[in-house]
Amino acid sequence: MKIALVTNASNILEYTKIGADAFIFGLKNYSSGYKNELTVDEIKEIKESSNVELYIAINKNIFNHELEELEKNMVLLDRIGVNGILFYDLAVLSIKIRLNLKVNLVWNQTHMVTNYNTCNYYYEKGCNYGILSSEITLDEINEVAHNTRMKLFVNILGYQVMGYTRRHLLNNYFKSINKSRSKDNYIVKNNGEEYIVSEEDNGNAFYYGKPLNGSEVVNKLDVDYLILNDTFIDKETFSKCISLYKKLIDYKDDKYVSELDNLVGNNRGFFFKKTIYKVKKDE
Repeated sequence: MKIALVTNASNILEYTKIGADAFIFGLKNYSSGYKNELTVDEIKEIKESSNVELYIAINKNIFNHELEELEKNMVLLDRIGVNGILFYDLAVLSIKIRLNLKVNLVWNQTHMVTNYNTCNYYYEKGCNYGILSSEITLDEINEVAHNTRMKLFVNILGYQVMGYTRRHLLNNYFKSINKSRSKDNYIVKNNGEEYIVSEEDNGNAFYYGKPLNGSEVVNKLDVDYLILNDTFIDKETFSKCISLYKKLIDYKDDKYVSELDNLVGNNRGFFFKKTIYKVKKDE
């Protein structure tokens, strides 16, 4: 089991030394919910200077006028030899098939990556990797893992995106009250819970206000990669988390679970809680 990080490129060398095996970066202008976007030239420089697995996210909806430039970028990423491209829009899959690119694709349609039948469908289409939804349980994750040849990533640590919109809600809100937005992230409260609203060029991301920490399930998971995301987590804390997760994988000692809980809390997300959809009466 490997550790994959969502972090800044400047941290690669330091974090590799304490346990990181792979890194995920957004492609500049083509990713959503990533604070660590890189240009193709920056990606090439990293790939040539470091011996790490490198995955690039192209996870926004693609518009018609962007297709030509997207195709050029995918050809360049294929030549660079990145380990995989995370995709949301099926245009990415279509381009890979049409141009017969060698680069691996990582199926990353967030809330839709929930079952092994669909994983197997995309595997047959040439997607060797997938990032499982953060809304399925430990048992459901392992059921998928045992019934697909797709290599699987699971989000294990970090603030989780609950939703995303192309609308610039923060800008629109401050415009409506005749004020200027002073920062990118704001905390809102609802029914006693906190949520983070974060604005970027492509829209607004909504994060649950407590970071996910799946330390308790690490040695029960049958997946290939654990994703640790440092968004909104300070560097000192995140460094300790990487080290502790590495020890948890290597030594399988529950004392590291307690240490991680003390650092970032014990929010287990949906690992032990099934998602239940209810329809109100007469609605």
